[in-house]
Amino acid sequence: MKKAGMISIMSLAGLSVTLPWGRSVAAESAGPADLLTLCLATLPEARPDGIWATWSFAPVIVIPLALATVLYARGLAVAGIAPGTQRPTLSQATLFAAGIGCLVIALMSPLCRMSSTLAWAHMIQHVLLVAGAPLFFAWSRPGRTLLAGLPARLRTRTDAWNPIAVRPQSQAYLFATFLLYGANIWFWHVPALYEAALLNAGTHLLMYASLLAVSLMFWHAVLESRRIPGAAGFAAVLLFFTFLHTGGLGIFLTLSPRPWYPLMALRSAAWGILPLDDQRLAGLVMWVPMGGIYVVVALALFAELITRSGQLSEEQPRSMRRS
Repeated sequence: MKKAGMISIMSLAGLSVTLPWGRSVAAESAGPADLLTLCLATLPEARPDGIWATWSFAPVIVIPLALATVLYARGLAVAGIAPGTQRPTLSQATLFAAGIGCLVIALMSPLCRMSSTLAWAHMIQHVLLVAGAPLFFAWSRPGRTLLAGLPARLRTRTDAWNPIAVRPQSQAYLFATFLLYGANIWFWHVPALYEAALLNAGTHLLMYASLLAVSLMFWHAVLESRRIPGAAGFAAVLLFFTFLHTGGLGIFLTLSPRPWYPLMALRSAAWGILPLDDQRLAGLVMWVPMGGIYVVVALALFAELITRSGQLSEEQPRSMRRS
């Protein structure tokens, strides 16, 4: 068994990957051109001595982020001036900026390169993609501002879709997003898929897109539950179960007697960290900080429910007295 494990790790050292456009890439020495590449494990390990020079400015990441930022900034400029637009509050603009900041940290900063070297850094990146940026975006409700930032011709075509008129989603939709969100997180932690996303550019981008899109759907449904009678309590319960199953995955990673991801086991030595210690740190990140987000939001929903019920109980005697 030990010989088989050593052979599998040694074979990973010589791994090469065929990218979607047909090129075979092996780990080579880093250069200036690598700044324009995705954070794949086909590049050399990110090392602590040169970590601040390992930013990623891959066009496929930078361009969408820049477009979203420009659209929102333009929407801020015309909001309240163009007909049918409304200026977002300062808190909404701040929340949107925080969401963009989370994506910059996760997908462009040195953390991105570290995520292909260290399992705990990879987990922090996932936390930002599933419980950081999507929560901030859903909280900021940027739809109207982004639409206002479109060119006039495109804006007139989208006037038929008015975000103000969109009805709150049903509890069935909330439950469906809960199931999809949980399945998505577990799916990308299957060892074969986890490592494929680190070696193949197409799978790498698919992981980013699915984590962001599904998480945005989930957090939007959770926050919009406050507009549906009785749904906020249901959303809080679903957040509690999300805490349980993601915490369970974190516990499995923390207590596992062997590394789940041989590729990371091969690369973590660049930081002087044993593979199991690296994996345990990753499990703790999912278990505690990530789980804490679910608990805090669930408690906030419960607190809002209690406050509303208290207000209703005070208003009922007043209405009875008037009658």
